[in-house]
Amino acid sequence: MTRCIYYAAALKSSVYRANGLGAGRDAVGADSGMSRLTVESLRTITVFKPLSDLAFADLSQRCVMRHLDPGELVIGHTDQTLDVYFLLGGLARVSIYSADGQRVGFRDLTAGAIFGELSAIDSKPRSASVECVDPCSVVTMRREHFLDALGKYPAFSLAVACHLTAQIRSLTTRVFEYSTLAVRNRVRLELLRLLDAASDNGSAGLLTQVPTHAEIASRISTHREAVSREVAWLEHNKYILKEGRNLRIVDPAALRALVDEDWG
Repeated sequence: MTRCIYYAAALKSSVYRANGLGAGRDAVGADSGMSRLTVESLRTITVFKPLSDLAFADLSQRCVMRHLDPGELVIGHTDQTLDVYFLLGGLARVSIYSADGQRVGFRDLTAGAIFGELSAIDSKPRSASVECVDPCSVVTMRREHFLDALGKYPAFSLAVACHLTAQIRSLTTRVFEYSTLAVRNRVRLELLRLLDAASDNGSAGLLTQVPTHAEIASRISTHREAVSREVAWLEHNKYILKEGRNLRIVDPAALRALVDEDWG
């Protein structure tokens, strides 16, 4: 069951009633097994990091945390909801499903990410679904609080703008790759992107959370068989090594050179 923790200066029953919960539902202390994450944990959220202590104290009181299981939807494509979300822990995936069930993947969300901000800004339906891959701790902020924070705290506004700018740059790059690169090079670049995102082990060339071939295919607009062929070729030619469930890119510079060579 989804469980909620309300962050506030005083956790009183009136807070729960104001947010539509019964006084006895999931209140702190009602369930001794409930995780007690502190407000300071919110500092790991990327767009919260530049906030002053005063601004952070204000926004942290406007957040709700939920624990979700793998496979649960946080938001659904075309939903009419307008809340903004922050991923405190776990892994979630952004995608859209076609009418015949084909999934198009856009990106993975890791701890510290913000999502759902587009609908909060323009009041339009959700542009994609977000589904939990691992158990996730998701922090929710209501639209009115989010918009208020954008107007009140310039550091927060700039952090959100930087996040949106990064997404636009990423999507621009992907569209260019779809239009100019063969599938084999799109696979290679996706592996390099995964390596860049692997902050803990990236310097060693080790990928510990490797998407399935079908997932990679959905991200680069191809089919699973094409990804499997290229991965097999890279492994045969010693560009990558499988280590149990992990994948090691032996020489990232050499893999990048393959792409550059074909790109001309």
